[in-house]
Amino acid sequence: MKTGTIAFYNVENLFDVTDDPEKHENEYTPEGSRKWTKNRYENKIWKIASVISELGLKETGEPPLFIGLAEIENDSVLEDLIHSEHLIEHHYEYIHFDSLDERGIDNAILYRKELVYPVKLEPIRLIYQHPNRVNDTDFSRDILYAVFRLKTQNIHTFVVHLPSRRDVDVNRDFRIQFLQEIRARVNVILSEDVNAKIVIMGDFNGNPNDTDAQSILGTTKLTEFSSDELFNPMLEMFPKSGSLKHQGRWILFDQILFSKSFFTETEENLRFHSAHIYNDRSVQEWDRRFKGSPFRTYAGRKYLGGYSDHFPVYAILNY
Repeated sequence: MKTGTIAFYNVENLFDVTDDPEKHENEYTPEGSRKWTKNRYENKIWKIASVISELGLKETGEPPLFIGLAEIENDSVLEDLIHSEHLIEHHYEYIHFDSLDERGIDNAILYRKELVYPVKLEPIRLIYQHPNRVNDTDFSRDILYAVFRLKTQNIHTFVVHLPSRRDVDVNRDFRIQFLQEIRARVNVILSEDVNAKIVIMGDFNGNPNDTDAQSILGTTKLTEFSSDELFNPMLEMFPKSGSLKHQGRWILFDQILFSKSFFTETEENLRFHSAHIYNDRSVQEWDRRFKGSPFRTYAGRKYLGGYSDHFPVYAILNY
């Protein structure tokens, strides 16, 4: 029996230093408001790669089989990540599609090509039409769907970064649209194979007990559950711990969900073991006022030089 890690990390605006005129990201340039220099960029690449290399290392002795990422600008930053000193020996490849997100940030996946390989890839794009407002549409990050082959089994993987909670949650309807699309896709997969291995990981912009997510996705914290439900280990963790803080309170937007088959004994035996928040002291804020919070790259416009405003989350699988 082997153990492996899968993970998710919102890396907080991982932009290169080149201005892309088609994206609203010119603040992330040396001349921009954030003074985003080559040194700052390289420092961030080094830090993010170092964290990825540590996820699940204590439990499995190796970095993740694959990891979903949020707030990635382009292929260039992914190339720099997989060729960084912390990751190059593990032979990662990446999956990325450009979305229509107005900030120019996307979801992506890194995977260890010697252990898993993708057999299907698809960006799932949703467009929100504002009711009673003609020709007024919103875009967000595409859902990244990948089917990975691990030994003899497929893992259907959805990487999400749902629309944010801003301005009295004006994006709630759009977020519900995303949740409904994910649920519909899961239903199709399960209708074709009730024993399908399905993982949904990402930044849900809502806590595990969010009523919309729970009711639409059908999440539970019980390990004995029906085949149409999804297990969310983060329900047990919240609100005692979280992956980011807001106004001094823990938030657990970053989650990994599992289908029933991860808890069913089979000959292949790919099974869920445990889930974790990676909150090592190295990725925590040093300032006494914010001690224990994620050590972020920026606080507003002020450069702090940290990792991200989110802690990564990861799960251990037996296979």
